[in-house]
Amino acid sequence: MTQTRTLPSGLSCTLDDSADVARNPLAGVAIAIDGVYASGKGTLAITLARLYRMKYLDTGTLYRAVAWKVMDGGHTPSDRTAAAEAARGLNFDFRHVGNNKFAVMVDGKDVTEAIRTPEVAQQSSVVAAQTEVRAALLDFQKSYAAKWQPLVGVVMDGRDVGARIIPEAQVKLFLTGDVEIRARRRWLDYVALGKEKPLEAVVQELLARDLRDEVNTIQTPDALVVNTSRLDALEVLAAAEELIQAKLGGVPRAAVGG
Repeated sequence: MTQTRTLPSGLSCTLDDSADVARNPLAGVAIAIDGVYASGKGTLAITLARLYRMKYLDTGTLYRAVAWKVMDGGHTPSDRTAAAEAARGLNFDFRHVGNNKFAVMVDGKDVTEAIRTPEVAQQSSVVAAQTEVRAALLDFQKSYAAKWQPLVGVVMDGRDVGARIIPEAQVKLFLTGDVEIRARRRWLDYVALGKEKPLEAVVQELLARDLRDEVNTIQTPDALVVNTSRLDALEVLAAAEELIQAKLGGVPRAAVGG
């Protein structure tokens, strides 16, 4: 059974009868976080999910998982047939491993670290640009949101979440940032992994990725924009929370979990 919940701002949402608003203050609420690559979407989304005890889905992880599966099978992500088959047969799960952390599982294998390499990140945008792959993963994402939003609330990040996956989301954020600054963030990732690559090469990679992603990176008219170029992670969080609080009419801070 479900009921209608009216938020302080006057916005309404559907709430499952078993939802606990005291524990999950944004139960019934969906937050869509879209934006360009390396703008801080994932860090913001998972932090908000922890603060408000919402269910989280990094939609980009799905595309990384498909890219990894294709590559693990000895194919190239540009092979549209192999990529589509991998997406349609994707056995994907977020498995809780304690301390509010989740492992990414594909076919029962923990690929949390494997899908975070720069190589997989680059190839994920190749599969994400393929219509067959996006269609295969769309139903999974919609079902995920429909299941968890009425119970605990859901926050999802990607490129077209607010436009195609949860267009009814009460809060839509769009993160952007200067190319050079975003490229430097990815360059530092390479450095941390012990990989030597000129910063200018990373800039060119990012420009190419932005071009591939452009058609599926959608800023809806009702999205609230955050430029993260000059902000660190805590400042991005503060800016986003201010927008969320204003949009929803305020959420009691005492109800927010850790």
